Amino acid sequence: IHDLIVSRESWSGIFIEPIDFLFQRLCRNYGDAERFIFENVAIGTEKGSKKFYYVSEKAKSELDLPYWHDQLGSFDKSHITRALGDQMSPYIVEEDIECLPLQDVFDRNRVDSIDLLHIDTEGFDYKVLSQLDLKRYKPSVILFEHHLLPEDEFVKARKLLRSNSYRLVQYGNDILALRRR
Repeated sequence: IHDLIVSRESWSGIFIEPIDFLFQRLCRNYGDAERFIFENVAIGTEKGSKKFYYVSEKAKSELDLPYWHDQLGSFDKSHITRALGDQMSPYIVEEDIECLPLQDVFDRNRVDSIDLLHIDTEGFDYKVLSQLDLKRYKPSVILFEHHLLPEDEFVKARKLLRSNSYRLVQYGNDILALRRR
């Protein structure tokens, strides 16, 4: 959705990325426009520091990896080896990162409305979605990755959205939730 966001100069947004080198890339990709805010944190269920795992930058130069290899950051170390195999073990970085609940990020950035919420958190998507006050913010569009969710969380996510007047459309590994007017 990069091109869509950049081309709509009236749009603003908050980008959240916990891994420093990916955070730097994200900042470069969107430039220094004042309409964008960048948060170098992870969304967690509570405020504090938590162990986070991701693929090191040197893995790309030493292994033949798919383009998405560096997008596997997770609170679950085995998420990376399940996706890319045990060859990744020496390339997995363990780091304590700052975690904030979603509302804390909204509060410190004075968010009063949301048009689009895009969640791609490698299996943590429902835990992020469930923190969103849908009655307060009423985003027009929510996009989240579902294929890594446990079945019970996928069911809860669909139920939560449908009960708040969203129509759900599946696009491969993602769910697009459109708020009914």
